[in-house]
Amino acid sequence: MAERAGQSGHTLVRKNRPWSVYPGAMVGWVMDSFDLSMMFLLVPVLADIFFPSNYGLAIVGAWSIYTTTFVFRPVGGAIFGRVGDRIGRRNAMLVTLLGLGSVILATGFLPTNAEIGIAAPLLLFAFRIITGIFAGGEYGNSSSIMLESAPTKRHGMWSSAIQSGYPVGYTLAALLFLGLHYVFPGNLFTSIGWRWMFWIGIIPIILGLVIRLLMPESALWSDIKKQKKLSRAPLLTLLKDKSSRTGVLTGILAMTGIAWVYGLTLGFFPTILSAHGFMSFPNFLYVVIVAILLSLIGYFVSGGVSDRLGRKNMMYIFSILAIIFAIPLTYLLSTHTLGFWGALVFASALAFLTTGIYGVIPAFLSEKFPTSVRSSGVGLGFNGWFIVGNCSTVILLLIVGIAASSFFAYWGVFVIIGELFILLAALFSKETKGTDLRKIK
Repeated sequence: MAERAGQSGHTLVRKNRPWSVYPGAMVGWVMDSFDLSMMFLLVPVLADIFFPSNYGLAIVGAWSIYTTTFVFRPVGGAIFGRVGDRIGRRNAMLVTLLGLGSVILATGFLPTNAEIGIAAPLLLFAFRIITGIFAGGEYGNSSSIMLESAPTKRHGMWSSAIQSGYPVGYTLAALLFLGLHYVFPGNLFTSIGWRWMFWIGIIPIILGLVIRLLMPESALWSDIKKQKKLSRAPLLTLLKDKSSRTGVLTGILAMTGIAWVYGLTLGFFPTILSAHGFMSFPNFLYVVIVAILLSLIGYFVSGGVSDRLGRKNMMYIFSILAIIFAIPLTYLLSTHTLGFWGALVFASALAFLTTGIYGVIPAFLSEKFPTSVRSSGVGLGFNGWFIVGNCSTVILLLIVGIAASSFFAYWGVFVIIGELFILLAALFSKETKGTDLRKIK
């Protein structure tokens, strides 16, 4: 179902109803997050079965393979952004989800180090490269088709709705990880249980493909195709146009900051909560699940309110609050104040303040580019420096150990550094609230 919108005296431009594309757009984000969260949770297991017996080196190797995905995400953003701008958002999304699902399923069948030796981590490394390329192609097209179908005055609300796929995927991975530990207790999880994480992941992929086959193509993209206004070289167009270049760079700044603080909070909580024997499995996982659900509320707050106050203002508000409370909250978490319940409250508060701004990002990025290059622009802006942001925890731990009495201060300062990236992105951006995507040239 579609609606027509336009100004009197002008050709009316058709727009899809947002609910007709929302399920199909969101499912890819759920699976992207599910894959990343699953790999993060499985690092100790994969280190044990894919690498030689030196545990320290094995952990480093497993983390290196985990981060490989981020290195190749910009490649996927560029490739499938171009595909989405040239042959359609829906077509590109079918390819990326099929590719992502295939490599997730195949990973569950990989032989281990005990079976084929050094070839095992090399195969895993190759699979993570492929995963990164397909995952990198998801964001630009899903964001574009969603925002191109949403009412102009509700871009922020729909932005947060689609971004909610990330915490949903994280939660699904955490719950599956938890459940499989009960089904395959002890060494059984290491021998076979971990494979089921990948095999079960194919179920939502199949459902997602069915949904995407039934969803309509972006009506805005279809209109410019009929008018023969598609860009022949979207990436070159982005580089030549000053406004588009600025859009990509400010997107990269924002996402570097968000990935930086995400790694220091939701990605780091399992490590910090289990340090010094404070919490054991599965208690720390309960805290993480609650914290990410609270961050989801932050998504809807930032996205929904940005329709009234603006994208830039919400980025300012969330980042300034995060800067103010970063060190107090990292102190309370590091000192285990009030035990389990204290950790639940403080971790949730830190996640809400630091990652809640994620809800604005699809609108913040999509409103910067014309329809002819939107998938490419959003894909590059989102994925560009993802790897830099995800190095935050590694850099922190290289500078100071968790056991140090001053660790909380370093941790808090690192959170503040990430927030400064977000503030700079807002500072160098024009306010785009209320932008009609059809009118961006």
